[in-house]
Amino acid sequence: MTRPTVVVVVAFIVCAVDVLLPSTSLPVGILSMSALFNFQSLLLVILLLICTCTYVRSVAPGIVDRNKQGFLGLFWMSARIGERLSPYVAMACVTMAVTLLVQ
Repeated sequence: MTRPTVVVVVAFIVCAVDVLLPSTSLPVGILSMSALFNFQSLLLVILLLICTCTYVRSVAPGIVDRNKQGFLGLFWMSARIGERLSPYVAMACVTMAVTLLVQ
């Protein structure tokens, strides 16, 4: 893996962990603050997944293309969605950014 790919993957993991398990919540309230129960955070994680997988596939296609089925096939499908629906994904990212800035 090249250095920019590693940086993007690490940034995605850090953002996903921050969204899924925010540090401001108490251990008792982790599930109530999870991205599974907050629709906006769930959309953010999905957009981050799509954008990261699309970038990784453009830089190193062998990493994503070798796992087309099973659980790891989710990353291949995310990359395909990002490639084929890139204008809509870009509009969703801009909309999400504006929504987060306005809040």
